[in-house]
Amino acid sequence: MRSSPDRRPRCALLVLLSVLAAAGAACRRADLPEPGSPEYLSAVRTFYVGLSALQVGDDVRAEEKLKEATTLAPDEPAPWADLGLLYMRQRRFDEAAQSLDRARQLAPSNATLYVLLGQLESARGNSAEAAKHFRRATEIDPRNLKALYALSREAERGGEGGEEEELRLLQKILEVQPDNLSVRLDVARLAAKRGDADLFKRLMDGFEKDSAAWPPEAQEQLKAVQAAAASGNARAAAPRVQFLRNVLVRLPEYRQSRLTVEDPPETLSEPFTRFITLASPSPQPAPPDEALTYNVEPLEEFGVGNWAWVGAASLTGEGVPALIFAGPQVAQLTGGVRLPFTGAALPAGVAALPAGVAALDFNYDFKTDLAFAGEGGFRLYRQESPTNFVDVTAQTKLPANVTDAPYTGAWAADIEADGDLDLVLASRDGAPTVLRNNGDGTFVEQHPFEGVTSLRDFAWADLDGDGDPDAALLDAQGKLYVFANERTGQFRARAMPQNLGRAEALCVIDINNDGRFDLLLLDTAGFRRLSDKDEGAGWDLGQGERWDGVPGGLAPGSAKLTAADLDNNGGSDLLFSGPQGARVWLSDAAGIMKQLKLPETIADSRALSIADADGDGSLDLVGVGPDGKAFVARARGTKNYHWQLIRPRAANATGDQRINSFGVGGEMEIRAGLLVQKQLITGPLVHFGLGDQAGADVVRVVWPNGSVRAEFELKADTVVLAEQRLKGSCPSLFAFDGKRMSFVKDCAPWSPAIGLRINNYQTLKVGQTEEWVKIRGDQLAPRDGFYDLRITAELWETYYLDRYQFAVVDHPAGTSVFVDERTARQPPALKVYTVGEPHAFKGAWDDAGKDVSEVVGRLDGRHLDTFGRGAYQGVTREHFVELELGDEAPREGPLWLVAHGWLHPTDASINVAISQGSQPPPKGLSLEVADGKGGWAVAKPDLGFPSGKNKTILVDLQNTFKPGAPRRLRLRTNMEIYWDALEWASGADDRQTKVQALAPASAELRFRGFSEMRSAGGSSPETPDYDRLASTAQRWRDLVGYYTRFGDVRELLEETDDRVVIANAGDELLLRFAEQPAPPAGWARDYVLIGNGWIKDGDYNSEFSKTVLPLPSRDQEYYTTPPTRLEDDPVYRRHPQDWQNFHTRYVTPQVFKGGLWTR
Repeated sequence: MRSSPDRRPRCALLVLLSVLAAAGAACRRADLPEPGSPEYLSAVRTFYVGLSALQVGDDVRAEEKLKEATTLAPDEPAPWADLGLLYMRQRRFDEAAQSLDRARQLAPSNATLYVLLGQLESARGNSAEAAKHFRRATEIDPRNLKALYALSREAERGGEGGEEEELRLLQKILEVQPDNLSVRLDVARLAAKRGDADLFKRLMDGFEKDSAAWPPEAQEQLKAVQAAAASGNARAAAPRVQFLRNVLVRLPEYRQSRLTVEDPPETLSEPFTRFITLASPSPQPAPPDEALTYNVEPLEEFGVGNWAWVGAASLTGEGVPALIFAGPQVAQLTGGVRLPFTGAALPAGVAALPAGVAALDFNYDFKTDLAFAGEGGFRLYRQESPTNFVDVTAQTKLPANVTDAPYTGAWAADIEADGDLDLVLASRDGAPTVLRNNGDGTFVEQHPFEGVTSLRDFAWADLDGDGDPDAALLDAQGKLYVFANERTGQFRARAMPQNLGRAEALCVIDINNDGRFDLLLLDTAGFRRLSDKDEGAGWDLGQGERWDGVPGGLAPGSAKLTAADLDNNGGSDLLFSGPQGARVWLSDAAGIMKQLKLPETIADSRALSIADADGDGSLDLVGVGPDGKAFVARARGTKNYHWQLIRPRAANATGDQRINSFGVGGEMEIRAGLLVQKQLITGPLVHFGLGDQAGADVVRVVWPNGSVRAEFELKADTVVLAEQRLKGSCPSLFAFDGKRMSFVKDCAPWSPAIGLRINNYQTLKVGQTEEWVKIRGDQLAPRDGFYDLRITAELWETYYLDRYQFAVVDHPAGTSVFVDERTARQPPALKVYTVGEPHAFKGAWDDAGKDVSEVVGRLDGRHLDTFGRGAYQGVTREHFVELELGDEAPREGPLWLVAHGWLHPTDASINVAISQGSQPPPKGLSLEVADGKGGWAVAKPDLGFPSGKNKTILVDLQNTFKPGAPRRLRLRTNMEIYWDALEWASGADDRQTKVQALAPASAELRFRGFSEMRSAGGSSPETPDYDRLASTAQRWRDLVGYYTRFGDVRELLEETDDRVVIANAGDELLLRFAEQPAPPAGWARDYVLIGNGWIKDGDYNSEFSKTVLPLPSRDQEYYTTPPTRLEDDPVYRRHPQDWQNFHTRYVTPQVFKGGLWTR
């Protein structure tokens, strides 16, 4: 056969192309650092810092670090992909396309990248392109469920193949996951819609079997579906299947099944947590240091004694902790401090008081105080200095029957989440006693844990994942109780597993490293794990593990279990200390515990505790030997593992007090590469082992009040501060000003704050739900024939938006218009006020006599701030600003005080805390006038306060001044109100003012994320920057329930009728109103936004702050009726169709709770 004349050149060309391809591959390999090299370690650290920032919601840092990672390892696809995901979430679609396309070029066979590309095109509205990418993903990985499901959604929207293709794709998912409840419902709906009776019946038979575990409302919906199908017309059942789905979405089973095929619309997709090409670091702890030893040294200063309790406490939050030994009559601290103790004589060798001392800062001075509880009663010692403690028991004002009763233990906990630490005392024979801290040095006795007597052990941690710590109690018979925290100081006893049995000790630990706290129980057979299941609905009781050396038959409470990383390998280890000695178990990479051989003095000790006694990062043991001698056992590891010490601390000693000083009761997560750990904050020092990891990429702190803080690229021994930032306020209003979307002010709903506790006993009455806010003419410009307004949800709140209107206000030149933007017991009139041009007062002085005329003379962003800060956010000392009118101000006729400023508010928890003690409550503005006798008279006593940021209030001054007295006035309050400008204006004829009200031309709800906040200083408000997103992650622990789906919502905003848009944190409402003809020459134009609705925040002391329910309505002035089922809610019963057409987005805080973990 003759050869083709061009065969050789073609072969040569192929060889050349192969060589070039190999050379190109070599070049690409050169752009990937060698594993283990400094360049590799730098790339790993940078990528995981960026990933962590993306997960915790620091988009600015995420972008910076992911970009840097693409330069350190240019040919690793994962940083490019995560960068593209970030841009997608921020709706920066062009940049997302560039990053994702680069990732695809580097990893053309990665199906997940094509899913991301498909989501991008779908968001852009390019359905055909989206389907093309999803289809390619299924070709690469036929079992990629998210690709299959996304492709089915495109088919449903009218893509190629239509319903037949959609059904085929859904059935392919069921081939992989036949029990997927979410997809089975989709298939059932589609089968009914297509009239496929046989397929529909098979699915309904399966639902019938499942329904025994469903709640009654789901069973009712299933019966409705069956009834519709029984009519012989399967198509009639299709809408009913959707109704069933809308009920089943409440079940964790349904939501988990949905997450396997589709991510929430707010997050779009999970990021890549591992490299695609490069080797990823291990997510497991390092091997245990089984050669760990301890050098036992006597503590001569403590000598020999019948010590009943041993431990350590950081007295200042800095340096090494002080060691504490307590015996029958005395407690001794490092340095020789000796304090009378309330114990009793103990038999030799018995550690009878493992919980007899509680270290806490009860008075918020950032010094650790000591509480003693024993046979002799209760004593509280306040620290003046590390060498000086004062007995302040008498100052608590507790009765003698409390202070002198016999106890077996004491623990610190913020029982009602009001920002100060309370005490739980274990009565020897009676009910547990809670000493509620009133914040002023006094305490009140309470008994919230009904049915428990003879408490012996106690733990305080969020066991059900709802944000607030729960209480675990062990009584003298070994019975375990768990009380779910229902917030506002209320607790509910949970049903416990019937096969739980007797326990002897307990501790809190994330033993399976899933990001959720477990209870580890010691019993006669060994240890068992008890974990929450289904968000508080049940329990998962792990199989018991018998570990050699655990003594059985202990009296409950006589032994102590402690979890800590003793060898710094990155896993939690266990210390057991009891009357029969001590044992240590080290965890390995698989979480299996291995017992460590201990020196005899430690193994036979009668009391033992953990402390880093020398500050070297290795946890030592402090104890009492069998001979009664105090000792320290200094850890000597052989692996040289790394460690991280973190010092949580409230940021401000004054003007805050929303959390206790060291964040006790909060949670801390840490990531180093793929190694993620979680610990409970129990004091000023939190220790993590890092194994081989050189440092922590991020620490995420969830403070006890629900606020979150993340710190990146930590150095050892790091202080983490709780920022003083608002977590609740109201919606933010933005307007297009001709150049950009600019922040205007807080807007409605602000004052209708449902569930807001105003003190320990009362909830805010909600009367008027309508609010008006002014938009200046220079703050809004028409665009494309419309006025463009945006309302964003930036904080930890749910909004119930009933109606928005827009008013165009035209008025003659030389006049000004205002609305009264304040909250008061007697709400201001809802109207437009026409006045003359405002003028500065002749003089202005603060209450110290300082001339502040320059500060408040004009609206310039400078604020009066000479009153200092109080103990709590929002409340300070009583103060006033004094103003004097000049001769140019009219003495007859209408006259107005026009006050521009902002309010730094309290919240429900602060209101509760203030009401418990002697601190004066918040007091709104009052107006005083000179009385003509050298004094002052109250003219208007209860004026309220500005409704948030950048607000104007109007006070009528006509006929206010006393005859013959100087025309001076004072605005007095004890609230943090910062005045920008204080002006006067004469009245004007409002008959020429023209007000035209408009309904929205369009209203769209969508997810946006959270703006960067900016502030000019401590006296200026934090204001959001629309052009810079700080986060697109779930920043808050969102209230659980049904929210309005994204899209057109205008129908819900047209009337004041309790039909509301239910908006979540991170949502944005886009409102457009039709542009109106320009005003006549010589006239000015301003605007007013009129809003109607309610707001509920997530504060732990707001009523029903876990859930969207109960729904507000205008026939309820007080928000005090507990939520039940949605189907029983009066608002739902009036408008049930809205939960089929609009409120179909079910939100939980699952992503927030997941933190640094991935699903």
